[in-house]
Amino acid sequence: MSRRAQENIVAIVFLAMFAGVVVLSLDFGPRARMIPLPLGILGVILALIQLVWQNLGSTDTLKMDMIEVSNPPGVEAAAAEARASEAKARNAEPSLSRRAGAYGIVALLLALILAFGPVLAVFAFTLGYFVVTRYYTPILAFVYAAAFTAAIDLLFFVLLEVNPYYGLLAPVIARFQ
Repeated sequence: MSRRAQENIVAIVFLAMFAGVVVLSLDFGPRARMIPLPLGILGVILALIQLVWQNLGSTDTLKMDMIEVSNPPGVEAAAAEARASEAKARNAEPSLSRRAGAYGIVALLLALILAFGPVLAVFAFTLGYFVVTRYYTPILAFVYAAAFTAAIDLLFFVLLEVNPYYGLLAPVIARFQ
C-alpha cells in the first residue's frame, strides 16, 4: 500500500470520528453542545482540507528520504553527547527539594483558588510564575496574566454561564452586589 493511500485512510478515519462527534452532539441540549459541536465541525473542516491537500498537491513535495540526510562533521559527536546527557537526566531521580517545590507550587495554586476563586488565583499564580521564573519581563507577565484571566472569565462566566466561585471572599463580594 502506498504512503498516500495510508495517509488517506488515516484522514478518512479522523473525518469519520469528527463527523460522529457532530452527529452525536446534535442530540445534546443547546448548552451541552457548545463545546463538542464547534470542535467537531472544525475537525471535519480540517480533515477535509487535509484530504484535498494530500490528493491535489504536488507529489514532488511529498518525497523525502530521511535515511540519506547527512550531518556536517562534528554534529554526530555533539548529538551523541546530548543524547547521553539527556538519558542521564531522564534516569536521575529528582531531589527531595525539587519534589517539595513542585508540591508547594500545586498547594499554592489550590490555596489561591480556595481563598480567592479561580479568576484571581489564575491571575496571581500566572503573574507570579512568569515573574519568579523570569520567563517574561514583569510588564509582559502582567499582560499575559491578564489575557489568561480574561480568557477564563470569558469562557466560563460569559460563554458557558457558570456561576463564579469567589472562594473565601464570597461574603465580601456579596455585600457589593
